[in-house]
Amino acid sequence: MAARFGYFGLPTAVHRLAARLLTEQGTPARLALAVGIGVLIGTTPFFGLHLAITIVVGTLLRLNRLVMYLAANISVPVIAPFLIFGSIQLGTFALTGRFLPVDWASMRVLDPHSFFSAWLLGSVLLGSALGAAAGVATFFLMRVYHRRHPLAVDPLLAVFDAVAGRYRRQGRFVHGYVRGKLRTDPVFRQLAQLLPLVGPVVDVGCGRGQASLLINALQPGLAQIGLDWDEKKLDLARAACTPNERIKFVRADVREADLPAAGTLILFDILHYSDLAAQDVLLERAVRALLPGGRLLVRELDAAAGWRSRVNIWQERLGTGFGLNRGATLCFRPAADIAAVLARLGLNVSIAPSYGDLPLANALIVAAKS
Repeated sequence: MAARFGYFGLPTAVHRLAARLLTEQGTPARLALAVGIGVLIGTTPFFGLHLAITIVVGTLLRLNRLVMYLAANISVPVIAPFLIFGSIQLGTFALTGRFLPVDWASMRVLDPHSFFSAWLLGSVLLGSALGAAAGVATFFLMRVYHRRHPLAVDPLLAVFDAVAGRYRRQGRFVHGYVRGKLRTDPVFRQLAQLLPLVGPVVDVGCGRGQASLLINALQPGLAQIGLDWDEKKLDLARAACTPNERIKFVRADVREADLPAAGTLILFDILHYSDLAAQDVLLERAVRALLPGGRLLVRELDAAAGWRSRVNIWQERLGTGFGLNRGATLCFRPAADIAAVLARLGLNVSIAPSYGDLPLANALIVAAKS
């Protein structure tokens, strides 16, 4: 049987495998970083440990470990002698201001400690230069690949664009905002990974309703209720729905209104518009509304995330100042504090980062009711 060929003339099976491998932290920037660091690791003199180092570093930095290890194989036997020689010479020059003479007399009087120090320093310098070049090349190549074949890299893009397309009638700004939000905010990919959800789904602070429509696209027929106090956003959400879909959007001030019983209750970026006491009250009400076996999904800015927190807080204040979001106040707290409140209320809690490649500090808290 003749082989089927896909993109770039590769057999379809090979292309699918490559696309699957590249989905782990597969943005151009993160793949470029994985390649660059992998080349640096592969240049170091720690032969036999490169695999272990790439696994540890890749896990800590949340990079594609397979790509990093493949890049570390720059030290294959054919190339390794040149890397070793270049590293030793570069390190010796950095330490002494001159290159190491290549003759037997000089080799016999070498101090092993000084020799290894020069080799290690030189490998870092050479590996950094080679890694930077390889990383830049990877970035631009992957940018081209992503632009030409976006669905092969991220099949969810087709779903995101289909959901965003339902907002076209609401104008270019609304359509562009929803499309950009779905494509760039990692919480929607995380939401897709949590499917199937238990219904009914209650989205507290649903805004324009894109989360509800995304769930409906991925899990059709699930009963959903969206609550928000901004009637203009609710009108946009309603206009994007069709009459036969089991989604209702209701105007309500969630600080006071009763929360419907929910198999899945969503609180995305809503708590920080209330003070700490009101946040705890809303969390308690959400837990009471949750049916046995249900899950509470909370996405919030983690105020304990250092510089990321400061960037995120500035962004939130800017959005509120321009009227993109409405809130009586802005009050941020560590994600661990929210998790602790939910744990005290009897839920099983997990926390995961929810900012992807963005310089933000969001965290997704998933709390399950037994």
